Amino acid sequence: MPIVLHAVYEAADIVCDLLEKYKVSRAHFHWFKGSDETMKRMMRNGYYISITPDVLHKEKIRKIVSYYPLEYMMVETDGPWEFQEDVITHPRMIREVLKEISSIKNISIDKVAKTIYENTSQFYLKG
Repeated sequence: MPIVLHAVYEAADIVCDLLEKYKVSRAHFHWFKGSDETMKRMMRNGYYISITPDVLHKEKIRKIVSYYPLEYMMVETDGPWEFQEDVITHPRMIREVLKEISSIKNISIDKVAKTIYENTSQFYLKG
């Protein structure tokens, strides 16, 4: 069964400890923000992260996108929430997030969209 977590910054390390202790192999860190060391650990374990519209204006999130393998990424709006002053996230923002990932990774948007769709299906529909 997949596990979806909201564990950011230092909490992500604690959660990784627990996932490893209990041999959890299918974890999705929703709205991930954390250290390079935590990302390395998550990649070794094959954990997924999701990228939000924060990638459109936060350098830290762009760095995560450049570092983390596309094969372990999903996207989300985490909405509705106030993305910027007077701007509420909505599902159509996913297209902009995909475009930004495409630009950062220098991969076609079609390839990014296809891979992320496959990742999401694999993670949530795998039996």
